[in-house]
Amino acid sequence: MQQEFLVPRDGDRLIRLRLEHTLYPHWGGRSGYPCFSDYLDRARFRVDKHGVPDSDEGAQWLGPMRPWVLSALRLRRMKWYKLGDLNAEFDAGRECLRGNVDVLHFLDGEHSGQFLPGLLRLARSRVRTVATFHQPPNLLDNLLDRRVLRHFNHIVLMSPSQRSFFDELMPPEKVSVIQHGVDTEFFRPGHFEERPKTIRCITVGHWLRDWSVFRAVAERMPEIEFHAVTARDTQADHLPNVFLHRGIDDEALASLYRDSHILFLPLEDSTANNALLEGIASGLPVITTDLVSTRSYLSGDEAILTPRGDFDAAVVALGHVRADIMLRFKMGKSARAQAERLSWRRIAVQYENLFENLCS
Repeated sequence: MQQEFLVPRDGDRLIRLRLEHTLYPHWGGRSGYPCFSDYLDRARFRVDKHGVPDSDEGAQWLGPMRPWVLSALRLRRMKWYKLGDLNAEFDAGRECLRGNVDVLHFLDGEHSGQFLPGLLRLARSRVRTVATFHQPPNLLDNLLDRRVLRHFNHIVLMSPSQRSFFDELMPPEKVSVIQHGVDTEFFRPGHFEERPKTIRCITVGHWLRDWSVFRAVAERMPEIEFHAVTARDTQADHLPNVFLHRGIDDEALASLYRDSHILFLPLEDSTANNALLEGIASGLPVITTDLVSTRSYLSGDEAILTPRGDFDAAVVALGHVRADIMLRFKMGKSARAQAERLSWRRIAVQYENLFENLCS
């Protein structure tokens, strides 16, 4: 697995960093991409983190133009961009013009940064703009306005699988893959059970999960408990061995990981994945879908990767891990070691180097 590291610049000037991130209701305080900012060196960075509601509320400063602007936004290519994002760009723009920002980072590029980077470039501003993109290539073309991308000073990707899309649009030196990380102090292994009465699998999340495979495997393996932490219909809630968890807090989520024996994560597609990282940080063997993105986040020893949509292969893999105590132990050890390589403390160093290079 290759990671891209940037050379830090010389000097010790405090860099004023403004982060704009979408407020997703399913992310807790210990999950999600914005967590990397908690690990930035405050002796080198002044960090202002701003959560943006994923809604069309706000932007009252538009006055009577508000309904017209909302309609105009609906006609543009960035389908996830809302009035909340426009309002955030307006607020960030004021701070940039006042000279209070050195680096402006849009953490959710599919949602934000539609206008301000271009305006800053037109005004010859010294503010450097960055955007991170999270979605797989097959979704990006319907979510992005390619004309907007050229205004950013740098693009951050979550997975090598996204490179093919952006390499056609940006010079390679303006694009970096910086992997997602995980809070390895909060998500940690529980006590290893050699012979548990019942094997418990955990599945977390909703976006691009393959619930048809989940349901088929749960039906075929009634001797295993399947615990799903999701707000979506798993299509398997009627099964007696499927347990649904909704609206749980961070502590309850971490406890569920520790009480589980296997992370079962069938996917339709992926770039980075919170559940995958939290699961390996909790020392869980992994059964997940074989994708470029999942391979890039795993060392190999902690996971069995199965073909997309192949529930028979998933059943075989789960049965194998369920039956072999030593395999489960070794996979769990490898999982935790891989998570430590992807701890936020390590990943944050790459962001520090990126921001310093942009300001050099």
